[in-house]
Amino acid sequence: MKKSKRKYFEQQLSKLNVAQKRQLYKRAANLRKAAQVNARKKRRHTRKEFSAKGDHENMVMFQKYSRADDITIDDWALKVIEEDGLNSIIESVELQAQQQDYSDSKSGIVVSASAKGCSVQCDGEIIDCLLGPNLAMMQKSEIAIGDQVDFAMAKDFTAVVQRVHDRKSKLSRPDPTRENVERVVAANVDVAVIVASIRRPLLKPALIDRYIIAAQKGGIIPCICVNKIDLMRDDDRDNELEVLAPYREIGIKVVECSAANGIGLQELISELQGKLCVFVGHSGTGKSSLLNAISPDIDAKVGTVHGTTGLGRHTTTNSKLYEIEKDIWIIDTPGIREFGIWAMDSDDLKWYFDEFDDYAESCHYANCSHTHEPNCAVKQALEQGKISNLRYRSYLRILEDLECKPEY
Repeated sequence: MKKSKRKYFEQQLSKLNVAQKRQLYKRAANLRKAAQVNARKKRRHTRKEFSAKGDHENMVMFQKYSRADDITIDDWALKVIEEDGLNSIIESVELQAQQQDYSDSKSGIVVSASAKGCSVQCDGEIIDCLLGPNLAMMQKSEIAIGDQVDFAMAKDFTAVVQRVHDRKSKLSRPDPTRENVERVVAANVDVAVIVASIRRPLLKPALIDRYIIAAQKGGIIPCICVNKIDLMRDDDRDNELEVLAPYREIGIKVVECSAANGIGLQELISELQGKLCVFVGHSGTGKSSLLNAISPDIDAKVGTVHGTTGLGRHTTTNSKLYEIEKDIWIIDTPGIREFGIWAMDSDDLKWYFDEFDDYAESCHYANCSHTHEPNCAVKQALEQGKISNLRYRSYLRILEDLECKPEY
């Protein structure tokens, strides 16, 4: 730690009492532990790369570098102060001190979340809650919309979340602003509805593939909903929707509908019946419009598509869970243009392309990546038109992306 930083650290540390210092170093220890786990993963990945290339000189240099001393716990404590601020630590200790004054806990489902708290639906009532001290430190991964939580009321009638129940499923991605941090988009979801459109904006198969992989990895059933089919001419419809044929062939449900005129809505509703669902997809595909069409009383905010570029404008800025009639729960999420896959090993990616399965067993190499190896049955099937060229290109792009980025 540099002298200037150490002096600043000591000044900040002097403002904390014993309990607050204990909380600070507890956070610092958790951060250091997470960093050490990620560092070990990166070292294994780098060693494997050097070994595969036979690069013994760099392997020796890397092993020497990797034995360098870890950052001290004081450095990590300073990092906590810089990122979270002293007030966050002080507030956490104050909440802990109030634990004994809480009423009996109740359970509910998280319907919206912010940096310091969330809204929980319990017995038909929406209750704004603060996060307990153990949850506030890593809010974006520790609590998400759809989580089942326990909360209790303090004497001042402030509700505080004390526990998050184990999740049966989750849809997550790498946090775009913090390295090596998982952002859980939705928890306990049964179906992920990937909302797309053939036009305005154009359908993005690569983005659909990423959502499918993330959903299946998290234990969620993916479903593709093609909105805005009213924009297509009847004589062109079959040709334009042919791009979705590979998804139907691997057993993924594809629903064609229009939020504008109601076509296909009943089919979509039947897929959502009795389930907790999340609407995801490219900006401007009409997720909120579909939500309004299914349940007009919700009145979710909707936007327009840019007239020149055809790209969607972000309208939904925060995810929110809505309870719909007929026992349907839907999480509406902001539209995005890119979606990273959390904690995916490049060696495992091929198992998420189901169309490879029938041919992979015939590959010459048991660990064939289906990219460059000779006598690859998957590539032979591709050349024979038995595997979608579009899906295979998507596989290669995702694989390249995973191999260029460090493992999480």
